[in-house]
Amino acid sequence: MGEIEAFGQMATAGLAASTLDRLRARGAARLPARERRDPHDLAHGACANCDTDLTGAFCATCGQSAHVHRSIGHIFEEFLHGIWHFDSKAWKTLPRLVFAPGRLTRDYVYGKRAGYIAPLALFLFSIFLMFFVFETLGGPDINDALASAGGTPTVNAQSDFDDAKSEVIDAQAEIAEAKADTDTTPSDMAKLTTTLADNEAKLSTAAKALAVATAAQRTAPAPVKKTRWQDDLAHEARAGKTTVGFGGPVVEERVRTALQNPDFAIYKIQQKAYKLSFLLIPLSLPTLWLLFAFRRGVHTYDHVVFALYSLSFMSMLFVVIALIAKIDPTAGAHLSGATTGISGGIAGALIFAVPVHMFAQLKGAYRLGVGGALWRTAVLLLSSMVTLSIFAALIVVVGLAD
Repeated sequence: MGEIEAFGQMATAGLAASTLDRLRARGAARLPARERRDPHDLAHGACANCDTDLTGAFCATCGQSAHVHRSIGHIFEEFLHGIWHFDSKAWKTLPRLVFAPGRLTRDYVYGKRAGYIAPLALFLFSIFLMFFVFETLGGPDINDALASAGGTPTVNAQSDFDDAKSEVIDAQAEIAEAKADTDTTPSDMAKLTTTLADNEAKLSTAAKALAVATAAQRTAPAPVKKTRWQDDLAHEARAGKTTVGFGGPVVEERVRTALQNPDFAIYKIQQKAYKLSFLLIPLSLPTLWLLFAFRRGVHTYDHVVFALYSLSFMSMLFVVIALIAKIDPTAGAHLSGATTGISGGIAGALIFAVPVHMFAQLKGAYRLGVGGALWRTAVLLLSSMVTLSIFAALIVVVGLAD
């Protein structure tokens, strides 16, 4: 497990370092001519990086500045310079990532790259942002959400009473309008009267149920405080009742030991997910290869760019969903139709955005027809679920058994 983690750390660090180096080199090359000719930055002799003879303010071979700064202030200058270039490209990249992912992917693949954030840099940034938000927010309180999801008898009875009362008021309003309307026939009035009588009967039944629930609540004993699911899991692990079923006795014992402290186990799993997130790229490639195995002019590079931009969008989408879940812990209930509300509508729209975004990116990036993009979207969605399941199982095993 230690070797896998070390490989993940080295891969992530290497990708980040190479991306930042390229961004810095491009930034130096885009400096105005007057800055390149600044005599204060001009140094003579050989480049400190590659030993090439210097002919100006920047090395003609590697692009490094001829003047090597060694001040604290220059560190902040480089930081702000990098943020400025990233931010200037973000204004063009992020809107297209959301609304025109196919065009963004195709432009980058076929050479229109100067105005866009590199897919690798965007992937690293979005993954970092996602896990930063997850760790900062801490997620919704699952225990409170589970405890309040079903409500109480009194609360449910009160809700039924309020709904029945609203129906009675609406029926009375319809009868009043019908009486004022000269075109109302006796049969129409009879139907409205019957509806009002039915609603009044429902209201009477709801009022009796509310009275019974209120009386029962007054005489009921104090509710027993429910334990957290983490505490229940830790108790099961200490009692030896948890089983893994793979990896042999050594892995079984390590997992059981980790589950005795579920909060720390979750933290370890989150760390593994962050360090091993780069594995999502090779796990996504086989399906893309198969989808376009017989299509000419499509290369592995195209699939990598597609996967990086797609994963970047999904990561940012999860950030938004995490923010909604933090504001409204019952947002998950909205998706199942149990409740309604603004947060529920937003959450549902965001979930629906996954296939829509995937369809738009496939259609635009690979120049597909509607039918070709639709069936590939269906296959890719199914494959993505399998890929995420494999990745989730991997990080859970590595996180618990490490």
